[in-house]
Amino acid sequence: PVPFRHGERIGFSYLVSQKYTGEKARVKVLRNSKIHEFNIKLSIHKKLIPAHIKGRPPSYYIVAGFVFMVVSVPYLRSEYGKDYEFDAPVKLLDKHLHAMAQSPDEQLVVVSQVLVADINIGYEELVNTQVRAFNGKPVNNLKQLATMVEDCKEEFLKFDMDYDQVVVLETKTARAATQDILTTHCIPSAMSDDLKA
Repeated sequence: PVPFRHGERIGFSYLVSQKYTGEKARVKVLRNSKIHEFNIKLSIHKKLIPAHIKGRPPSYYIVAGFVFMVVSVPYLRSEYGKDYEFDAPVKLLDKHLHAMAQSPDEQLVVVSQVLVADINIGYEELVNTQVRAFNGKPVNNLKQLATMVEDCKEEFLKFDMDYDQVVVLETKTARAATQDILTTHCIPSAMSDDLKA
């Protein structure tokens, strides 16, 4: 029972607001003329773009000079300053404000920048653009993307990006170029430690 005046209507959200994350709620659902009872564990909505990275260094993955990173609020702040909510690309801002992760490990992966080399000429303007798919498979998070690229046996690496952009690289050439680019830029590894685990 809800302690309100007789006959007063309240929104369903009031009942939910009286519970805490991790608590269980007993819910009755009417489906196909039958009453079903469920015990649902309440959890929080996980935003697609997290507010912090909990003191960890940022995750990254580099192939052929393309630097792939995960978007977070600290990342947006480092790229666009304190006014990132005005200066960041509209598609990223829209996801920052409205998008919820559809699975616990979902991340927003972007090409952060391109370390210029012969293999990526013409792509150097690609900045903070979301990677939607790799060789036709949707990209769920950075670790999954890194694994798919590292394990790729196909002749080409094909990245489908936002704005209908497509990046296509020859697999063998891309792998050879990656090591040269890392050496040129004094980057010790093609991926952050958390992706190696």
